[in-house]
Amino acid sequence: MKHKFNIIRIPLIIINILTSLYIVISINKLNIIPTKYYIIGLIILIAINIIAIILLLLKNIIFKIIGILLSIILITLSVIGLKYVNNTNEFLDKSFNNNVIEISTYNLIVLKNSKYSDIKDIENKKLGYLNNSNEALNKLNENVKTENFEYEDIFDLYDDLINKKTEAIIIDESYLDVIKDERKDIDKKIKVIYSFNQEFVIENNNEESELVRPINIYISGSDSRSNNIQNKSRSDVNMIVSINPNTNKILLTSIPRDYYVQVHGQTGLKDKLTHSGIYGLDVSTATIEDLFDIKIDYSIKLGFNAVVEVVDLVNGIDIYSDKTFNSYHIKGWTVPEGMNHFNGKQALAYSRERYAYSSGDRHRIQNQQQVLEAVFKKIISDKKILLKYDELLTSLNNLYRTDIPKAVITAFVKEQLENGDTWTFESQWVNGKGASLNTHTSPKYKRYVMLPNEDEVEKASNKIKELINK
Repeated sequence: MKHKFNIIRIPLIIINILTSLYIVISINKLNIIPTKYYIIGLIILIAINIIAIILLLLKNIIFKIIGILLSIILITLSVIGLKYVNNTNEFLDKSFNNNVIEISTYNLIVLKNSKYSDIKDIENKKLGYLNNSNEALNKLNENVKTENFEYEDIFDLYDDLINKKTEAIIIDESYLDVIKDERKDIDKKIKVIYSFNQEFVIENNNEESELVRPINIYISGSDSRSNNIQNKSRSDVNMIVSINPNTNKILLTSIPRDYYVQVHGQTGLKDKLTHSGIYGLDVSTATIEDLFDIKIDYSIKLGFNAVVEVVDLVNGIDIYSDKTFNSYHIKGWTVPEGMNHFNGKQALAYSRERYAYSSGDRHRIQNQQQVLEAVFKKIISDKKILLKYDELLTSLNNLYRTDIPKAVITAFVKEQLENGDTWTFESQWVNGKGASLNTHTSPKYKRYVMLPNEDEVEKASNKIKELINK
């Protein structure tokens, strides 16, 4: 019996030490456990290891049995912990700095009542395309040869198809969404007979020198209902989140989607801010930087479904409504004046509501800020939610894209878990004057835009800079 104990005790000691050492290194690499808890856990782990080793080395059989059981329990817990830590690390590696690919989906479109149903049906037929779609046209022409006509204006492109001046058009799906805003009956008139994607690699060169520092994050709310948020799409929600961990202040700055701005990298006419998203998240980000004369450190692109998921994962949010109204987006649902508890679907409907208010989009911006602030407050005030952030982000899956590095997120979560700071929120938004002007996406036709109030933009910019520089 003693001989058998002697055979297993040395391997147990070695395995115990190795698994304990491995989990200590892995947790340290994860860098999310507050320092004081990490040290306490390290001391407890070392103490249990020492006790187990001493018990295994004693001559008394009872003590040896207890030492074996203690070692087996410790090894089992270490293996379970390692699995969780490694899974979390692997998940975080995939979930942050994941803005590496931008996808453009191109559709080959014909009239709904036409005889064409396959790409080969348009061989040698008249095809319209936009002047910035040459690469997509070349890819299409690898499969079929067409007589190509170049267009500058998306509405000319569409109208010539409807009027049978061309027999097909090829167009980026995000541009098609712009046309649908103006031509409500479009789905009754056209059909897609072929689609393909073009991928563009985005280089992110974000610095991680000082992880917990004042930062500006640009949030772009995509109007796409697709679960693939990598696709280029309009930016219906545009918000700057300025965070200063030194003063524990967060400033939310919202910009109307119709703001008439110079899209970064584009020449000629200005365009609606929402259309900057057609060119990619990096272009939207740079356009915001140009407008406010600030540096955007990181950006996040979210789809509508992300709002529903995140609100439900934090078990709903509490929102004060300044009036009673019937929701436009949830038929039969009335929002009463006063404090309300919203689930994900209700929070999304509330953040999209504009028809209930005389100020329309201006009030919708305030609602969006309310929802975002409520979510932030729920997350940072509840350590249980902070600790299950991996579950939260797993549920969001492809519903967001960001260039925020993993190390920045873990550092902020660690800081909040350690100090449990209370944050102060402020909100601001910029206004403008409605006008009807030609735009970059539609140079021949006038569209509704909002001319920026330059004084308000400068005031908002100064407030952002003041918060960041404190």
